Amino acid sequence: MVKHINKKSGNMKIRDRLSLQFTLMFAVILFLVLASIFISVEKSRKINFYNRLVDRAFTVAQLFLAEDNLSKEKFEEVQRRYPLSLPQESVHIYNYKFEPVFLNQNTNQWSNNIIEKVIKEKKIQFEDNEKQSVGIFYEDNSGNFVVLISAYDQDGVNRRKQLFWSMTFTFIISIIIMFFMGRLFAWTALLPITKAIKEVKFIRSSNLDRRLQTKQSKDEINELISTFNNLLEHMEQSFNAQRSFVTYASHELRTPITSIIGQIEVTLAFERSKEDYQQTLKSVLAVTEKFNDLINDLFELAQTTIDVNDFEDVRLDELIWQVKDEWMNKVPGCQIELTYDLDTNPEKYTIRGKGYLLFIAIGNIIKNAIKFSENKPIVCTIKSTPKATLISIKDSGIGVAPEDLNSIFDPFKRGANAAGFAGFGIGLSLTKKILLLHDAKVRVNPEYMNGTEFIISFPST
Repeated sequence: MVKHINKKSGNMKIRDRLSLQFTLMFAVILFLVLASIFISVEKSRKINFYNRLVDRAFTVAQLFLAEDNLSKEKFEEVQRRYPLSLPQESVHIYNYKFEPVFLNQNTNQWSNNIIEKVIKEKKIQFEDNEKQSVGIFYEDNSGNFVVLISAYDQDGVNRRKQLFWSMTFTFIISIIIMFFMGRLFAWTALLPITKAIKEVKFIRSSNLDRRLQTKQSKDEINELISTFNNLLEHMEQSFNAQRSFVTYASHELRTPITSIIGQIEVTLAFERSKEDYQQTLKSVLAVTEKFNDLINDLFELAQTTIDVNDFEDVRLDELIWQVKDEWMNKVPGCQIELTYDLDTNPEKYTIRGKGYLLFIAIGNIIKNAIKFSENKPIVCTIKSTPKATLISIKDSGIGVAPEDLNSIFDPFKRGANAAGFAGFGIGLSLTKKILLLHDAKVRVNPEYMNGTEFIISFPST
């Protein structure tokens, strides 16, 4: 049974669950408030009626026992008050010998224990079934007496019943109102999630570029939507990487494989000299090395999806110095000049990221600068501004044609003037992808006419 209830509650929508929880919480609080009011009113009713009984007991005692001790006016007042009896009133007066001296009804007499208690405590009050009772010890010049009086608070009990049913009706109506108000509250609170769910239903693998709408507020729901958008960002990158890898690999790998097969078939068609076989093997080796470079580039392109939780602090000035040293060692004779215009605070140009990926991204640009400028001087400048850290890489090479500016960062896209240089058109697309992962931007300066200038902008942290 418990498992069945838990299963049903688990299938309940959050909106309904919030409504029920809100209503239950309100019901408990309202019940406690109404119960405390009811108990307080009932306690006050009993106290007031006990006071009336005490006053009535003194009136009866004065009427029957103290006529000779009261003035004529006082006794007349007592006589006027005596007929104002209480509902179901019973009066018993006992002397010090526990003998009844007055009974207004043929009712059972009180026990000696009750009478002794009155004599001892001078005044007592207690309940006898539904009737309230009071006993007083009355001292008179004719002797000492015990007056016991009991009555039923008919008006008070009727008011208590009315109060009970009024509170019950109020409780039920309030619960019903609170339930619907709770549903309205839950619907309003969950409206952003409902809208987000509707938007998510239209997201497919073909449109992972769509994002859920966010607001300026910083509440938990907006944080959840932002987190989901980040997840979509990583999914889009992963899908694009896989799609790019399959598409570009099938397209680009066919060329070197075809070249290798063709050379081998031609070589095997006729008997050839040792020198011809060696020449063929050298040619195949060269194509295979390019083939290996292409495979490495494709894998780098496919694997540039990382988790921001793996980021670490990277100083950009140290990074570009490492890139410079790497390529000056790889290509002896190349000229790379490095200049700094940085703030005195290193935190201004320290970012969160993956150092080895940024090394590849900047290294690809410097590699192209070396290749297309044919060992002419390359100037690298790193500069910090209030809003960003800028890295400029200038070469004196062949430049980029205006018609190629919009496609130079696309995979396997190469400028028309780059046909005479080795390469596959992967490096710059890989660079752009890595920089996007680090919220950085890269562009070509179209106004630089003496070669090519790439400008990388890292936002300030």
